[in-house]
Amino acid sequence: MKIHILGSGVMATAMAYGLKNAKFEVVIVGRNKEKLELLSNDFETCEYGRKFDITGKNLILAVKPYALKSVCSLLEGEANSCVSVLARTSLEDVKANLKAKNIAICLPNIAAEFNSSITPFMSQGDTKIIEEILNGFGKCVKFETKNELDAASVVAGCAPAYLAVVAEALANAVVREGVKKDDASKLVSGLFGGFAKLLEASHPALIKEAVCSPAGTTIEGVAKLEECGVRNAFFEAVKASCNKQRS
Repeated sequence: MKIHILGSGVMATAMAYGLKNAKFEVVIVGRNKEKLELLSNDFETCEYGRKFDITGKNLILAVKPYALKSVCSLLEGEANSCVSVLARTSLEDVKANLKAKNIAICLPNIAAEFNSSITPFMSQGDTKIIEEILNGFGKCVKFETKNELDAASVVAGCAPAYLAVVAEALANAVVREGVKKDDASKLVSGLFGGFAKLLEASHPALIKEAVCSPAGTTIEGVAKLEECGVRNAFFEAVKASCNKQRS
């Protein structure tokens, strides 16, 4: 399948590399000649020009949300499918500016580059083709309401930054206790890789119970995390991001 990605930013290129890894044919469409030239070593690229014909094409709309109208004013025809990754942009917003038989809104994350994005979405039309595109750079989960999608999008799109804070804090903490920085980075990287497998197989509470022995070192650390309010910190972080998403 050929995918035209409208945009050349960080998220656009992450999806492009993921789709390329999955053997999709990727074309990056943009207005910045310098960016397109840099990407031309890995992808087919083209400029919008005065008009860009989208008839029958499968699109990923990956421009800035404020540029939706200006970019769509350059598009002619009716696309086969359009997947929008624009934050705070509804299905109705996309439909009002662009014609496509199948439309979806979603929020992937930059792990798409490694085919590891978890991508929540809503769609109208043929869900099968939308899922084929989204699963090209990871896994997707469909939601029926915008309220659910907004909350899910925080986990998919924002939480990698939350976990980056956790990873950095853990690495810094063990460096403080005497571990070399490079070794700390290896330890934390391996921890997250292994934990992902555990999480696929078990509930977080069960993982915690399995590791915490009576009066042991782990439960002592968990108690300190609870004392410091780490659980509430995540509740508040998700709430803040959701409020921003919906504003």
